Amino acid sequence: MLERLQVRSLGIIENVEVNFGPGFSALTGETGAGKSLLVESLELIAGGRASAELIRSGDEKLVVEAWFDRPASECLQAEFDDLGVPTADEIVIRREVTAAGRSRCWVNDTAVTVGGLQRVASHLLAIHGQHEHYGLAEGDTQRRLVDTFGDLGAEASGVHGLWQRWIEASGEVRRLETARERRRDRMDTILFQEGEIDALAPTIGEDDTLRGRRLQLRHIARLQALTSDLVDGLGDREGAVVEELGRAERSVAQIAECGVDVEELLRLVTEARVISEEALREVRVLGGDLREDPAELDGIESRLHLLETMMLKYGGTLEEVLDHRERLRAERAELLKVEDRLESARKNAAAALEAYDKAAACLQSEREETSRAMAVEISRVLERMDMAGTLLNFHWAARSEEKSPLKRDGLPVAFGADGVEEVELLLAANQGEDLRPMARIASGGELSRLHLAIRTVLRQRGPSQGLTLLFDEVDSGLGGVTAAALAALLAELAFHDQVLVVTHLAQVAGRADAQFKVKKTVTKGRTTTTVTAVEGEARNREVARMVAGEAVTDATRSHAAELLSP
Repeated sequence: MLERLQVRSLGIIENVEVNFGPGFSALTGETGAGKSLLVESLELIAGGRASAELIRSGDEKLVVEAWFDRPASECLQAEFDDLGVPTADEIVIRREVTAAGRSRCWVNDTAVTVGGLQRVASHLLAIHGQHEHYGLAEGDTQRRLVDTFGDLGAEASGVHGLWQRWIEASGEVRRLETARERRRDRMDTILFQEGEIDALAPTIGEDDTLRGRRLQLRHIARLQALTSDLVDGLGDREGAVVEELGRAERSVAQIAECGVDVEELLRLVTEARVISEEALREVRVLGGDLREDPAELDGIESRLHLLETMMLKYGGTLEEVLDHRERLRAERAELLKVEDRLESARKNAAAALEAYDKAAACLQSEREETSRAMAVEISRVLERMDMAGTLLNFHWAARSEEKSPLKRDGLPVAFGADGVEEVELLLAANQGEDLRPMARIASGGELSRLHLAIRTVLRQRGPSQGLTLLFDEVDSGLGGVTAAALAALLAELAFHDQVLVVTHLAQVAGRADAQFKVKKTVTKGRTTTTVTAVEGEARNREVARMVAGEAVTDATRSHAAELLSP
């Protein structure tokens, strides 16, 4: 519910603040007093188009603020969460327009885009009039109204869920198709790298072994000279180590024969001789193995070059190279599974689309039946407002879309979360006229009355979240019994919603729970609009003026009192 509206520097409004209550409120006043500016202010609150031309002459910016009681709406809370708007018991919407044409919006002191403002305001406010931009003229809104009238929310949610399932399944198909295309190039790379590693067949530690052997072959001449010197020193030349240790061993033995205890010394000398003889044999074997082999050295150099190149490409060590080969094998195995997964994903997507198509077709059948019944009930309400003979038709049609996987009558059609067929409410307000889209109706009064009729039949179907409904020009061209019927409909609607009506009819104003007089005054050469709540005698005078103009008589005052009586 709209609790308070403050407007500053909009048109001829300098500063106006209006406090609204629940139920039915009428906005009255002479033509040109500024009632349309109040409508304009609420259109700005709803996210309507802003222009610097709206700013009061001489001012730098206009400001419109609206305070709403927060409804218990999960959808509205979801909008708040998405926009980052803090939750509070009261919702405050502020819109500013500068002389430079810049527009800014806030919800609960949080800056939002115009689109964000529209999303929030759609849960709070609906404006019905000739220049409506955000309301029943939109196809999406009309579809939701049909679903509400037919209590098709569960079926619509089911279609939405199946559409989401298809979106996810078809996305998986596209991902796997892309992976398959990339797989071809990747598979070639994997097979090449695997083949390269397997052809070389490295083993862990092989490079260290080869480097050691290469070092030997590069220094073979030096090794031969060193081993030759060792052989000479240990045993080949006169006075060699083995010979001298043998002589020493005999000398120690002779000492023992002279009665001296040299057993330990003899053991050590004998052990030294034996070790020297073993060393001599090892050196001779080593020397025998030392032969120059240029072919082996070339082979080792070549092998090491290949191994080092491999390590540069696939890892710093041969162990890392072999780990890389294992990873390649695992990846190749996964890539080979892509075809199987792709086939499975395609089946899942086809099944999801089939389920969606079936549910959407069932929902569409119910929507068409519901919309026909809804059109009949709307027509009955319109008859009460002097629109008898009005033809209504909810026209449903699928929109063609090339390459769509879903078909209707053999042709590819667009589809989405809300179903396949799009709806457009067609109207012929007078007999003999062609049906035309509701959004193109020329008469603002007819459009407002149609909106009132739609809201009325929806409320007759059961309660839903209350809205603030603003009707502009709804009484255009009406009078007498029809005006009284219109007033009764507005009063009925106000049991569930907050209803604001801009009216010139005394019958409508008389049925309102509250009345606000919009008046234009001139002070010090400047025209200003004021808005005042009228009650008691002041309201009687205002309704009497609406009945008879400025020539108010006792009879018109009496008639006004009758209109105002409960």
